[in-house]
Formats: sequence, C-alpha cells, structure tokens
Amino acid sequence: MLLRRSLVGRFVVPVLLALVGLPRLLSAQDRTLNWPAFHVQAHLDSTGALQVREQQTIRFTGDWNGGERIFTVGFGQGFTFKRLLRIDSLTGAEVELREGDLDEVDEYGWGESNTLRWRSRLPSDPPFDSTRITYVLEYEYRDILVPTDSGYTLDHEFGFRDRYDVIANFTLAVTLDSSWARPASFAGAWREDTLAPGIGFVVSVPIVWKGAGLPSNVWRGASVVQRRVVAGVLVFGMMLLTAALVVVEYRAGKFTPLLPRDRIDEAWLREHVLSMPAELAGAAWDDRIAAPEVSATLARMVGEKKLKSRVESEKVWLFKRHVLHLELTTSRSNLETHERQLINALFGADATTTDTDTVRKRYASSGFSPVLYIEGPLSGRLHALPGIGGKAVPHQGGRVTVALTLIAFLLLGLGIRERGVDVVVSIAAVMISLPIYGVARATTLSWRTRVIRPVRHMAWFLAPMCGAAAALWWLLDTGRHAAGAFTLAGLVVWLLALLQSVLNGARSTQSPERIAFRKRLAAAREYFRVELKQAVPRLREEWYPHLLAFGLGRHVDRWFKAFGGTNAAVNTTASSHDRDRSFSTSGGGFSTSGSGGSSWGGFGGGGGFAGAGATVAFGSALGAMSSGVSAPSSSSSGGSSSGGSSSSSGGSSGGGGGGGW
Repeated sequence: MLLRRSLVGRFVVPVLLALVGLPRLLSAQDRTLNWPAFHVQAHLDSTGALQVREQQTIRFTGDWNGGERIFTVGFGQGFTFKRLLRIDSLTGAEVELREGDLDEVDEYGWGESNTLRWRSRLPSDPPFDSTRITYVLEYEYRDILVPTDSGYTLDHEFGFRDRYDVIANFTLAVTLDSSWARPASFAGAWREDTLAPGIGFVVSVPIVWKGAGLPSNVWRGASVVQRRVVAGVLVFGMMLLTAALVVVEYRAGKFTPLLPRDRIDEAWLREHVLSMPAELAGAAWDDRIAAPEVSATLARMVGEKKLKSRVESEKVWLFKRHVLHLELTTSRSNLETHERQLINALFGADATTTDTDTVRKRYASSGFSPVLYIEGPLSGRLHALPGIGGKAVPHQGGRVTVALTLIAFLLLGLGIRERGVDVVVSIAAVMISLPIYGVARATTLSWRTRVIRPVRHMAWFLAPMCGAAAALWWLLDTGRHAAGAFTLAGLVVWLLALLQSVLNGARSTQSPERIAFRKRLAAAREYFRVELKQAVPRLREEWYPHLLAFGLGRHVDRWFKAFGGTNAAVNTTASSHDRDRSFSTSGGGFSTSGSGGSSWGGFGGGGGFAGAGATVAFGSALGAMSSGVSAPSSSSSGGSSSGGSSSSSGGSSGGGGGGGW
C-alpha cells in the first residue's frame, strides 16, 4: 500500500496536472497578433497641426486582453488624442469606446509613456481564434513641422515600428490645406504590401507657408537673425570680460616679464634674495608657507651651526630609507621665534637631540604638521618685509556678476512664459554649466597668486568656459530644440555671469609693489632652476636652503644623480677653502677658485659638504621630517541600505509602437 501511494504521488499526480494545464499552455504558445490591413489618413491644416485618422485591422489569436498603441511625442511637440472607435464587423457602424479602468470590453485607458490600451476580451471569455477587429484612432500632432531657411519640412513617421508582427496592405493618404504650397512631385498617396516589424513609414516633404502671418501650431523658435545676434553678444561679451581682466592684471604688473637670466649676477641675488632668510624668501615668492619652508629653516640652521645633522640610511626591499638625526648646538633663547617653536616641537621640552623615528613615535597618535609651528611668526615677518606692500583693495566685480545673473533669470523667465517647454532647455543648460563653472573657479585659486608664466596658465580656467561657450554656440548655430530668443539670450547672459565670477576669482588682490617683489624672487628661482640643469652650475653651497625654500629640492637631487659623480674627482682636488664657498669653480661668474670643475657638495652629514650622495640623502631625510606625521584615520561601522518610404529609422515626429496586451 505504501508503494502504491508513492507511485501515485510521484507519477500519476504530475501527469494529471500536466493534462489539466495543457490547453492553456497550447493557447499561450499560439498567442499571435498581426495587422491584415492598416489605413492612415492625415491632413495638415491651416494652423500647422496634423490631423490623423488611423484605421487598424488587428487579427488576434490567443488570450489577448486587447490592443495598445504607443505614441511618440518629441521634445516641444504637442499631442491630443480625440477618440477611439470600433467598426462593427456585421453592420460597419462605428462604436465609440469610452475611457475607463479597462474592466469592461470597449473601454480604454492610458498607461505610462503615452501608451493607450483598450479591452477587446474579458478574462473569462474564450481565447481569440484568428479574430479580426477593426479600430479607428483619431488624434492630432502640433509643433511637428521642422523650420528651414526656405519654409518648413513635414518629417513624420506614420504607423509605428515597435510591434509584434507584420503589417499587410498598408495605405497612406496625406493632404495639405490650401495655405501650404507643396512640391510638384508630392503625390500624397502611398501603398506598401508588407511592413516587417521594426520598419515604419516616413514621409518627409518640404512645404512653404502661403497664408497670412504665421501658422499658430508651428513653433519656429528664435529666427536665424536673432540667433546670430545672440551669438555675437556671446562672443563679444566673453572677449570684453576677459580683456577687462587682462587690463587690470597688466596694470598691476602681473604680465611683466621676469628679469632675464643674463641680467642676474651674484650681487643682484645678494641684494634681492639672499639678504633675507631662505624660508622667508620661499614664503614670499609663492605666497604660502608649506613643507619647503620647514626644510629651508632646518637646512639654514644646520648651515649656521645652530644644528648638527647626521643621516643614517638603510635599504628596505628595493628602496632606501634615510633617518635624519639632529642635535641642537645653541641655547633656545638665541633662536628666532619660528625657529624656537619648531625646535620645541621636534625635540621636546629639554632634549638636545632628535631624529625622524623619534618624531614619528611621539606624534603617532595625534599627528604632526611642522608648518603650523612656523606659519604664524613667519607670516608676521613676511608682511613686515620692506617693499612688499600691503594688499590691494579687492575689485568690485561681484556686482557685475549679480546684475548679469538677475538679467539672465529674467530673460529665462520670459522665455518659459513664451513657451513652457523651454524650461527643460533652461534647466538642462544651467545644470550642465554649474560643474564646468566649479572646475574653472577652482583653478583660479592658484592663478590668482601666480607670477610665473601667467598667460599660459590662464588656459586652466578659460578652457572650461570656452568649452561651455562652444556648446551654447552649437545650440545657437543649429537652432536645435527650437528654443526661443528670450531663452537663448538668457542662457548667453547666464554664461557671461559665470565667466565674470570666474574672472573675479582670478583677479589678484595684491598691490603692484607686492607683485613686483614676488616677481624678483620668481626671477631668482628661474635662475636657480635653469642653472641646476648645467653640469657646472653658477651656484654656491650656502645657497642650498634657498633652493629648498623655492621648491627645488628635487632639482638638486637630479643634478647630483646626473653630474655629481663626474665632478667627484674635481671635488677631491679642490681646496678646502673653495669647497666651503662655491658650487662652481669654473665657467661662471661666481667662481672663487682657479680649478676647472665643480665643488658642489651640498649639506651632508653633520652640516658639512660631504658630497653628492650625502646631499641627496640629507635632502630626502629632511623632506621626510618636514612633511610631518599623518594622524591615524578613524574608522566607524554602520549599516547600509540598498517622400514617403518604408524605413527602420523614424522621422522627426510620429512613430511609436503598438500591438496587444
């Protein structure tokens, strides 16, 4: 008995269930839909609206609920559905369907994406068996004509491409009101025996308006003349605003060329650069205090025998690790304010020695930024430098930006009032322009204080704005989206407002005296940078802290790697006096020795001039200590939540899809 029950459960019951569901399965497999006939009548009236009567004969097979039609309405176009009719198969009478919730036959309703559905069969009714039903859809398209220089173009897809099966016996008749002139070749009637799925029927014909005024249901957007005028305002406005920045910066001396290298000698350097502490010169030239100023402070103190230095190097895998050891050799009371604060931070309260590892261990839990200890006192000394001048009064360009912004939104508001759909163009253009503006405005922060090659670096903030202007120019040139004159003018003024804001951010807030002071320092830096490319640079060893302050530490390292070894033999023959005083002993105006080579040793172990390798190690170790100690990152856990022709491409209006549901 148990075996019989097992056999029934495993084999008999599934077979019975399968037999019960077989008719429905076969019905689902036979579910087809096609169009034995499809007739379209369209009339372009005197207002420019296209009136369409679309008659579909649909053959249903299977358990379809009814038919559907998806209408494609392009941007800025208008669409009105008028009524849906069913042609009685016996009497030929037209039965108008009523709008409802699709619970009853001959009701229709709207779904998403302009989808019209109507019910042809109740769920309790038998499935269709090759049943033909004819429906008539009447609707209207507006603003579908494409304006051209000579008139308009009717470019419309009749029927639809997105469907299940073929359309047979397709006919189309297009008539035009007498207000429209058509080409002589326009027949107005077409026929296709078969339209495969994915194939529509597009009519594209040029027409000319002969009536009075303009057709009310055709939106041309801004005229060609209006678009050209607005484009001219765009170009002229950008040039004017940019020229205003150039004039202001030129008067302030920002575009004044740097002093040529051939006019720089040791006397000039000592007067304008070397007379001030290295870290002060570095802070003045780039208008900020950072790690190079820390390195320059320590290197200068080593050179002045306030500190002794020693570098220990060890190889870790493929890399070398340099540990800087420092010893304080003078009383802290003899130190300048920023020197004392830096030493207190590096050494601790009473210690006279420290090293890179000790500093890292001390600040491992809290982090350490040496810049903070020299920034305040150094800034005070920087502003007290003679000849640097005070800050200039900021330019009042913000008022122009505000005025342009208000005008832009006023024009955009008028454009939206004239044609509501222009709100999409306005919002899209504004939203796209904001990130571009953000990028351009951010790049002005560095340009504002730049004194080296300012013209070249203007591209960093002008290029993004020119890119946005090019996109707007394309919109003006093509007339795409048929935006109105007010809308286009508003977008142009909006872009000019953004440009003015960017240019305001780029304007220098420093006096001409301060700019001239920094340009002298920049000229010295350029001199040092170019000399470091020479095998025998016209430099002195005691200038090394200034090279670090000017951010040329890597250039020094590259010089030693390229030329240090070739000069080693010369270094050993140079006198001790020469090695202590000069980078270059021949070929340059700074030479104090008669030997024929370079004796540049740099700051090596203990602050002496111990040769190329020691200088590279010293610079690397000094940079590591000056960069500080990063604070440990905090972590937190949390949850997360999760002409007419059949065509596969549509016209500028019409098309869509259809079938059943």
